[in-house]
Amino acid sequence: MSLKKDDDLFLQVLPLFNAMGDKTRQEIILLLAHHAKLSVGELTKYTHLSRPAVSHHIKILREAELITETREGAKRYYQPTFIRYVEPMRKIIELVDAHELGYDKTKGENNGE
Repeated sequence: MSLKKDDDLFLQVLPLFNAMGDKTRQEIILLLAHHAKLSVGELTKYTHLSRPAVSHHIKILREAELITETREGAKRYYQPTFIRYVEPMRKIIELVDAHELGYDKTKGENNGE
């Protein structure tokens, strides 16, 4: 794989790394993973943050496409989703694995010998 393609992979996952670089957003994602879906009010209760603070973090996570929103009446619920990042991350992991093993899977060459 060329360096340009490798750079493109990292650009694809950059929103993931930027959004998940914050401890509060990590906590929110973990809460959502454990509870399947939560509202801002419920997240406020679990995190002990203000509603505006939780809403701010929700906005960043939504923009990064790390959570989805569903509505039930007037309430909005949020669920985690990483589907956008699965394939690019898999490719990055393969690149790192290939480097560590000294093997280029894309060319079928063993670079370590």
